[in-house]
Amino acid sequence: MAYKLNDKGSAIKKWQQFLTMQRFFTGAITDFFGPKTETATKAFQKFYNIPQTGLAGSLTLGKANELGFNPDKEPSLKIIRNDTDMMRWIKENLSATMRQAVTGSFYTEDWLAGMCARETGFKIIKFFNQQHDFAFITANMLGDYSKRSADAVKRYHGYGYWQIDIASYPDFVNSNDWKDASKTVKKAVSVLNEKKKYLEDQGWDVQLTAEEFSRAITAAYNCGQGNVVKALRNNLDIDAYTYSKDYSKEVWRYRSIYRNL
Repeated sequence: MAYKLNDKGSAIKKWQQFLTMQRFFTGAITDFFGPKTETATKAFQKFYNIPQTGLAGSLTLGKANELGFNPDKEPSLKIIRNDTDMMRWIKENLSATMRQAVTGSFYTEDWLAGMCARETGFKIIKFFNQQHDFAFITANMLGDYSKRSADAVKRYHGYGYWQIDIASYPDFVNSNDWKDASKTVKKAVSVLNEKKKYLEDQGWDVQLTAEEFSRAITAAYNCGQGNVVKALRNNLDIDAYTYSKDYSKEVWRYRSIYRNL
């Protein structure tokens, strides 16, 4: 479906009404796609960083649908629009799995949820908004596509919702257990325990506040415990060596959203 110059019909009238509500069209509402409608369509496209063709095709109408344009009153497709939607998806699909994995541990469900969001939230959003189901999303949680010094070519290094690293845990990744969310979250807890023990052996559990120590464990999951200790010894931020220098801060932000769902 597309609307273009010189088209006529009730759909064009609805398109003009939508553009008027969005404040891009100021002409009279008719059933004719004329130059003013084309100009308004281009303005809409420019505002949303869509190629300014003046033709309302799939990209333009897709964005319009997100904003509520539904001329045929069809049931709207569910999409993830923001961080709260993403955390709700994680809760609806992974809550029981995470709760089981953290039972009796140092960690909490919202902690694991925050890490999941930080590690693979962008992929969850991408695949869900493409209308893929849970099984597909779970089987395609591949990340960190790059060429490291030991690699001959580019490859994926992170696997599963919690991005278990193939260089550190090749047996787990090569077994394909990462395609099972329950096994992956248990592996993530195991990795966190490794980081926690190392930091405890260095005495950081008594040198830091409880929250700082928890954040240090989380940061170590991303950049390694050695780098976290290096940051702490040099009086740097706990996240100083994490990706984007905000890993544990972002996990904590996502945790807060999850707890308030």
